[in-house]
Amino acid sequence: MTRKILYGLNVVLTLVLTLLAATNFASAEKVRLALPSRSMGYLPMFIALHRGFLKDENIELELPALLPNIAHSALLSGEVEFHGVADSALRLAAKGAPLKSIFFSARLPNYFVMSKPAIKSVGELRGKLVAVSRFGGTTDLAARVALQANGLDPQKDVVLIMIGLGNTRNAALIAGSVDANIANPPDNSMLKQKGFRELLFLGDAMEFPSNGFTTTERRLAENRDQVKRLLRAFYRGLLFSRDNPEESIKIVEREWKLDAATARDSYQSIMKAASRDGASSDTGLKVHIKLIQNSDKSIGDIALNKIVDFRVLEEVRREMAR
Repeated sequence: MTRKILYGLNVVLTLVLTLLAATNFASAEKVRLALPSRSMGYLPMFIALHRGFLKDENIELELPALLPNIAHSALLSGEVEFHGVADSALRLAAKGAPLKSIFFSARLPNYFVMSKPAIKSVGELRGKLVAVSRFGGTTDLAARVALQANGLDPQKDVVLIMIGLGNTRNAALIAGSVDANIANPPDNSMLKQKGFRELLFLGDAMEFPSNGFTTTERRLAENRDQVKRLLRAFYRGLLFSRDNPEESIKIVEREWKLDAATARDSYQSIMKAASRDGASSDTGLKVHIKLIQNSDKSIGDIALNKIVDFRVLEEVRREMAR
């Protein structure tokens, strides 16, 4: 009789726990974050997904793939709550759009100049064709600054070609249609395996925060708790990526379906540029501001608090340091 009672209690307990788990899952808050691509540069966010840090914050994250211009429109109209196109969002905010960038995964441009094997130095790119994603995009802006830092005038000495996404740029380099490509992980690792040369890590030439996340001023004011929970998950992902390399490499393998060697090399490339705390230095932001002003002469001085807001992130860091 006692066994029957215990069995019945176990069945009831199992049902209750199942119902509670289902209720928690059903009540998870859906948050939409638009990405231009599933770039490895957003590693802290992907680690937060794989390790359950977002689930801990009761967030079910959706990642619609949207081109930058469409992502900006979707964010401003409320179709998405956040996006990962902070680089160009900084320009819109400088022009008066009610946007704020709130977290950067990388403190340096996470790009590498990859060239044909015969080209052995950046100087040998003089007169050559270099593929970038789009004019005014991150690869274009970072390439111009890096080339200039290495003694080349990007307006006169090289020919920058707008080709599009990484896969297309890689294909152009492999086919010989261009002489060099601005690649990010894991593309730089895969190109090295094919015999192409890594001429330059752009982060050695400049401090230029990238792979950032943006939201609206209204969301920061009216739904601060949601912003804070998302940033806490991302910050935990950032710390995990730094403190747990082997487990992070396994996540890179699974998320991007890479072999172990490519995943390890890609992780090491990512960590060269990784943010220390999710924010950006004033120096890095001023590089963005200079590029913004160079592209639009009508823009005058830009206060940093007009384009970024790290106050929620700073609060998260203080609380987690206790």
